[in-house]
Amino acid sequence: MKTLYILNNPQLFEQCTLAMGTQDALLLIEDAVVLSEQQSSDENHFVLEEDLIARGLNSGSSWNKKNYNEFVALTLEYNKSVSWL
Repeated sequence: MKTLYILNNPQLFEQCTLAMGTQDALLLIEDAVVLSEQQSSDENHFVLEEDLIARGLNSGSSWNKKNYNEFVALTLEYNKSVSWL
């Protein structure tokens, strides 16, 4: 079952990524977007672009950026979503 993990707490990054399977994806939101500047990404790692902008962060990271509409579309691509708060 494909799961979208939505992370807003940067302190839970390691725990969250350890729980992920090979078909799962990760979306960084809110304060967790700072991790896009510190961690490497792969094709299933996403970051919410509006939260990058709100925090004045460089949107040139290697993470795949999604806007709010794309965030909603992303949730429809996965069987379930799990929020790490």
